[in-house]
Amino acid sequence: MHAVRATRILLAVMCVSLGSVVFVTGCGTSGQTPQSLTGVADQESESSAAEISGVEGSESDADQDQTERVTYQSGMEIGAIPMPFEVADVTGPNKGKTLCYRCLYGERPVVGIFVRELDEPTTALIQKIDSEVAAHQAEKLAAFVVMLTDTPAEVKTELEKIASKNQIEHIPFTVFEGTAGPLGYNIKQDASLNVMMWEGVVKANRAWQAGQLKPDEISEVIADTRLMIH
Repeated sequence: MHAVRATRILLAVMCVSLGSVVFVTGCGTSGQTPQSLTGVADQESESSAAEISGVEGSESDADQDQTERVTYQSGMEIGAIPMPFEVADVTGPNKGKTLCYRCLYGERPVVGIFVRELDEPTTALIQKIDSEVAAHQAEKLAAFVVMLTDTPAEVKTELEKIASKNQIEHIPFTVFEGTAGPLGYNIKQDASLNVMMWEGVVKANRAWQAGQLKPDEISEVIADTRLMIH
């Protein structure tokens, strides 16, 4: 009887101990805590992903902004030396002559305007540069327009009309035979307008494809022109 009683007591003690273990273990492994940890991990993962995405987005936006700011490239590099070349003069004091304006203007500040077509924005730009040349005679600022064409005889009359209509008096219109342009000037075939400024060496260079010249860019060219003045 004492043995049975002792056995019952032992069983009771074991049950209490086992219950305590289950209770303690249950607090450590209940569904809520692992789910909370997983949720934190998920949130951290999502947060990290969002941060990475945000960084990538920012870099992508920066790349896009940079791409949008990239300008069309054509013509000589800054610091290059313009080589002599001959043109047929259509307007101005040397009308009817074949000469080298690169040679004639020498070390003066010069704006070389190379065109394949004369649309309204390009003509407006030439008008403004003509005004700058008129205003800076004392500083010997000079400029000339070079039409690049395979048919020079056909464009001369049109150039005369444009110069007269727009009262362009200080910039001669000239013709260069060959759409590739003068040797060493590196004017791309799809460049409708290429403005290069030099004073011994190239100081500024801007170019546009057909229909791409904007009013604010005309202002930038004029600003470049004024930087040539001492």
